[in-house]
Amino acid sequence: MKNYLNILPIIFALFISSCSNSSQNNSNINENPIDLATSSSNASHLYNSMYINFALDRSLYDDALLMFTKNINNIDDTKLFYRLTKIALLSYKYDQADLIATKWLKLQPSTYLPYQFSIITYLENNQFDKAQITFQNYLKNIKPKSKNDFSKLMNALSENKNRLNVMKFFDNYLLSNNNRELHLSYIELLYIFNMPLKVIATIEELGTFNERNLIRLYSSSHMILKEYDKAGNILKTYLNTIKNTDRQIQLELLEAYVKNSDLEGAKYLIDEILLNDSDNPDTIYQIGRLLSDGEQYDLSEKYLLSIVIEDDRVNFLRGINDYRMGFYNEAIEHFQRVNDYSIKIMSELNIGMSMTKTQNTEAGIEYFLNKLNDYEDPDVRVQFFLKIISLLNQEKRYKDIINFVDEESRNKSLGLNLIYSRAMAFEALGNIDMMERDLKSILELDSKNANTLNALGYSLTIHTNRYNEAFRMIELAYQFDPGNAAILDSLAWIYFKKNKYIEALKHIEASYMRDQDIEIVEHYCEILIKNKMYERLRYIINIESKKHYQNKEFMKKIQSYKNAIPL
Repeated sequence: MKNYLNILPIIFALFISSCSNSSQNNSNINENPIDLATSSSNASHLYNSMYINFALDRSLYDDALLMFTKNINNIDDTKLFYRLTKIALLSYKYDQADLIATKWLKLQPSTYLPYQFSIITYLENNQFDKAQITFQNYLKNIKPKSKNDFSKLMNALSENKNRLNVMKFFDNYLLSNNNRELHLSYIELLYIFNMPLKVIATIEELGTFNERNLIRLYSSSHMILKEYDKAGNILKTYLNTIKNTDRQIQLELLEAYVKNSDLEGAKYLIDEILLNDSDNPDTIYQIGRLLSDGEQYDLSEKYLLSIVIEDDRVNFLRGINDYRMGFYNEAIEHFQRVNDYSIKIMSELNIGMSMTKTQNTEAGIEYFLNKLNDYEDPDVRVQFFLKIISLLNQEKRYKDIINFVDEESRNKSLGLNLIYSRAMAFEALGNIDMMERDLKSILELDSKNANTLNALGYSLTIHTNRYNEAFRMIELAYQFDPGNAAILDSLAWIYFKKNKYIEALKHIEASYMRDQDIEIVEHYCEILIKNKMYERLRYIINIESKKHYQNKEFMKKIQSYKNAIPL
């Protein structure tokens, strides 16, 4: 592709020559002589812009970035500054991003975007002092006043890889600067970062003043932590204080009832909602979806059947209900009726999974392989690939997964998800060296991939004694995604392996509050034993035994923890 760029000087030379000849032919018209210095500068500017745009059009981002930064003092096209800053950030080239943002601020000191990208760059690169200076200049020159003004910045920061740095920066700033509007938009950012405990603590410190958006975030954060009673009470209290009906809040309250298995409260609320909105298919669909999500499939069907118009969303949801109730042929019929492209792929994925139930795994795999012929979009194709791998994984056919991914790699370069799947298959077979090779190949392409860092760090923790190396990887993953339950669990376990039981307890409790996965539960119990927290251990054993009484292997393991409790 670089050959395209090599012909640019020739094209440009011909262009300049043409301009020069035209100038000579019209010399009798021009009264003023040409300023050669200006002409040279203009020509250089034109060439640089042509070169950079040419490279960008052909996705030669490294070439475009190099040319842009080398000639940045001669470029004033702010559209290029925007595009190249994004490219620099996406490729983790923070020195270049810093250079571009600094120049951009000089060109447009009263424009919002250069401040946004500068702050993103500095926080990503651990340059807190520079971030502080830039933020103060942003406040001085842009003068944000409303929450919406600050939300623009927070929306941009939501894409930061290093989430922990963003939180450290604003936690520190807000300690000594009581700015409610900034606080409100920061709470939204914390919610996006999946930090429900921080959202709850911040709202309780700040006060809701019955603001609708804060009420919703407050309740939703309790929902994430599975505190359904608290979430429901927050919404009920709010609804009792307002005069008009708030349909969105009512539906969120319904979700709290359903998740809490309070069917009496759910039915009463549904009747109240439909009393004023009985003919609205969208409202009925939302009710059906919430009931389905809460595993109330029969009740969900009851309401969906009242929607008489043909609706792809309804057909898809009815297919999901039938699948979960074990009516696989009926599920296939519903999925086949879906035509809307936005949910058609999901329908076809579910048809394949239903076929594995009505026939066998091979039938589902064959269906997915045939569907690959219908789509060229690589993102869509990966979804089918991952379903095939999921089916093979369920049957512990790890060698087949490796062979399948290897075969695909002969046709084209592999996506990161497929490499990751092969790595996990290698781990399942005990081939840690090959697993490490695959995961490190992902990190060579994306060094801040939190899931991969966590997977490699955790695998090294349980399969080797390379604890210091594992800790560095997991700690990095935590920097990038501190609200991730799996990463919190890994961090707890590496602390456990390093005999730091108090630190392990802090992180395993945060993980358990978000996700009660069996492995997390087992880690929690072992860490509680080391911290001699026997009453808490007894409580966890009892509550998790009730949830997983059908899992014989888990029940045997968790009951064994009782032996650690002193008589």
